[in-house]
Amino acid sequence: MPQPHYQDDAVTLHLGDSLAVLPTLADASVDAIVTDPPYEIAFMGRAWDSTGIAYSVELWRHCWRVLKPGGHLLAFGSPRTYHRLAVAIEDAGFEIRDSLHWIYGSGFPKGQDIAKLIDRHRDDRALVLQVTAWLAAARDAAGWTNPQIDALWGFNGMAGQWTTQGRAAAVPRPEQWDRLREALGFDDADIWPVVAELNARKGQLCEAWASRETVGQGRRVRRASDVQLAPLSDGAYPLTAPATDAARRWDGWNTQLKPAHEPIVLARKSTGFESTVANVLLYGTGALNIDGCRTEAGQDYLDKCASVVGLASNRNGATLGEWTGQRTDSSHPAGRWPTNLLLGHSTRCAEATCAGDCPVAELGPRARFFPAFRYEAKAPASERPKTAGGTVHTTVKPLALMRWLVRLVTPPGGLVLDPFAGSGTTLEAAALEGMHAAGIELDPAHAELCRVRLSRPLPAALF
Repeated sequence: MPQPHYQDDAVTLHLGDSLAVLPTLADASVDAIVTDPPYEIAFMGRAWDSTGIAYSVELWRHCWRVLKPGGHLLAFGSPRTYHRLAVAIEDAGFEIRDSLHWIYGSGFPKGQDIAKLIDRHRDDRALVLQVTAWLAAARDAAGWTNPQIDALWGFNGMAGQWTTQGRAAAVPRPEQWDRLREALGFDDADIWPVVAELNARKGQLCEAWASRETVGQGRRVRRASDVQLAPLSDGAYPLTAPATDAARRWDGWNTQLKPAHEPIVLARKSTGFESTVANVLLYGTGALNIDGCRTEAGQDYLDKCASVVGLASNRNGATLGEWTGQRTDSSHPAGRWPTNLLLGHSTRCAEATCAGDCPVAELGPRARFFPAFRYEAKAPASERPKTAGGTVHTTVKPLALMRWLVRLVTPPGGLVLDPFAGSGTTLEAAALEGMHAAGIELDPAHAELCRVRLSRPLPAALF
């Protein structure tokens, strides 16, 4: 067993690759797995978010092995890659039980403005194809082949782009062109001005971009908790109008919708031998903690539940008699049954707005039917650990949300595993819920964030 990077009475954190650490864990030693694996979308260009590990059937088979029979797995995914995550989990032997959806109203659209793209785009394709056609002819006249040209640089493929009329057509850089001239011995007096012009334009925007008229001013607002982003001077930027006919035609079009949810796969280790009752009695697994995760409800809930049984009814919708006043009803003192829809807002607000502790505006009072958490676009600064060197994590889940998920699938005092510990939110959530936790983190900087988080005093209860 490798030495842990961090360990206390409740939490053990291993620094290393999950595929290397998981095999060292004992069979059927974990009560639940709650994790936020990479979404495989190269978030903010981060290398750790594009390795394909979330789609690894081998990884999820290791998770299946270390879970006790009947144990549950909760794993976050991106809306556009969730299906591959779920299939990998299912192929590893898990039974897919449900999909939960964490809904929030504060996601920022990350698509591309088509009108702006058009005004920025410099269409030099005709000139590029002129150069590649000329170079292909020079290659043939010299009796060379593309592999011979590639050999000048010690790698394959570039010559094909320099001599094609296809989509991959590209113009050599000036120093590359000089070497081609020397090797092939061609006279480029007629084509060199075109090559030089195209190279000078690389990275330059179309002239139309500079001619866009400023029609107003926008302002980007960032919260103090957005610690992973560089500060803005005042957040102001110009609003401009399309400059070309083509841009005006496509003004208002974009490439993406505003993100407002993240799916969570709920899976269970089913062996086919033990029943749910047997798993609960033998291992404490196989069931969900419904009463521990109920949604707080008001008098309207009590009245509605009472009215269902407090009237004589033929159960076909027709009321047979008057209100009896009896309170033998279906209500529960802890509130409503938890749903698979989780709101990123609190319902303790009289106004249906998207500020502070208010419900999702589109749902209004109906938001009371769903588990809800404090409205936060991201986890607040108090939940975002930072190392002495300034390292932060860019994708931190709210602590209250992770506590609810841990509590839903883990028996009291059980062991929660997170094979992608990140900044340690799941580990802290487990400790706050009175559970034990084991985490694995590949990145040393992120593992240090976990250590910083777990070394500080636990915050007061969030519920």
